[in-house]
Amino acid sequence: MKIVEEIHSEDCFDGNFIKEYILDEVVTKAWVDFLKDFGRVTFLDGLAQPFYSFDKKYFFTIKGLLDDTKIKVIYRRNTMDMTAEFLQVLLDAFSKTDADRSTAKKLERDLLDKIEKGENL
Repeated sequence: MKIVEEIHSEDCFDGNFIKEYILDEVVTKAWVDFLKDFGRVTFLDGLAQPFYSFDKKYFFTIKGLLDDTKIKVIYRRNTMDMTAEFLQVLLDAFSKTDADRSTAKKLERDLLDKIEKGENL
């Protein structure tokens, strides 16, 4: 999956940043399940259009609807510069090989290590 367009961006009152993106594919249940390897996922499938939320501490929160191409990403104010690229890494790794997923996990660990040490914040 790839981001094809940023459709909305705003600052939150708490200092975080919200960006809405259009993807080149619809979000599937497989994508939601994939995200479980990287953070906490909430999935509400009892709705007319199932809703999901993914939260990665220190990184960002992704919210969206199944079978939709739009996602909302809430970046943490102190780490957005470091973690924004990680979103595209997740999107890329989803449809690729296990090696790509391992690369995403390594980047995740490296970023988390830098964040916890307070580097580049």
